[in-house]
Amino acid sequence: MEYSLYKKDGAFPCDVTIDVDNNIYTVRDSDTTGQIFQSAPEVASWIKQNWAPDQFEKPDDYYDLVNTLESSLQEDEMGI
Repeated sequence: MEYSLYKKDGAFPCDVTIDVDNNIYTVRDSDTTGQIFQSAPEVASWIKQNWAPDQFEKPDDYYDLVNTLESSLQEDEMGI
């Protein structure tokens, strides 16, 4: 899963990559700084702690990302 969101204050998109098959869990912020994580739950936690809907040009993109992450995490826990 890959997402790109645009912050109001940045020229570059914020990119989120969750690739379970290749064990890639990354976030790149609009200032091009990045974070690497060990799991999808860590990515979800970081996003909730560091980003807010009102920071983005389209707040619904943030909500879509968080909802998708939460749904996929629940499916993983249930073994779906």
